[in-house]
Amino acid sequence: MADFTHQAYSDYLHALKISTGKFLRFDEYFELQQKPEKFCLIRHDVDRLPLRALKMARLENELGIVSTYYFRKKPYTFKPEIIREIASLGHEIGYHYENLSDTNGNFDAALEDFRNNLREFRKITEVKTCAMHGQPLKPYDNRDLWRNEKNMKILQSELRILGEVYLNIDYSDIAYINDTGRNWTSGQSNRRDKVNSQIEADFSSGESLLQYLQGKPHNKICFQIHPERWVSGAPAWLAQYLFDEATNYAKILFSILRK
Repeated sequence: MADFTHQAYSDYLHALKISTGKFLRFDEYFELQQKPEKFCLIRHDVDRLPLRALKMARLENELGIVSTYYFRKKPYTFKPEIIREIASLGHEIGYHYENLSDTNGNFDAALEDFRNNLREFRKITEVKTCAMHGQPLKPYDNRDLWRNEKNMKILQSELRILGEVYLNIDYSDIAYINDTGRNWTSGQSNRRDKVNSQIEADFSSGESLLQYLQGKPHNKICFQIHPERWVSGAPAWLAQYLFDEATNYAKILFSILRK
């Protein structure tokens, strides 16, 4: 099976639909007082190439599946017409923020930047949740913006954000499966996209992941996907593979230089 193709993603979705059944958007998850015993949260980080996100959103819609798409506020990603169409398909739109990185660690400027960007998103559609963008080639952890009681209160009360998906969810009993670094092993080529889960969810290949999903996976799953990585056709697959490999080497080099 060729992984990181739309056909592979469709196979994963079909397996999840049979084994898990209930799909939740992150806003729905935060709003539920009583969490279900079995569910799947699908999270998409739209870092670039938003048309690929739209293709995934349409595929999910055809299968009756809802998910959450976190968009960066960058000219090459922030495309109102695409955001609007994905929302019209029943998916949630969230803000994929990187304000500390963009302001070189200036907390006051970062908070104001977050406000301004959130305002632009809400001109298009409702936004209730956010997720940090890792910015692996910069030294700042964007989650630090909310790691104090005062700023978290601003986020939830003044800005009306239900939650930051890294900071406001207990992942200890959730299988966190993610494609960061173009692999299914959370510690490999992955600087910041990690959570504290007690559930083993690393896989050596797409085949082993599919077998897991088709079997008896954990009752609670978070499936974290970068749509830019998923394509149809050999030329696009090769181009994305080379880009991902170059990015992974850059991460390794950056980590060495930081030591």
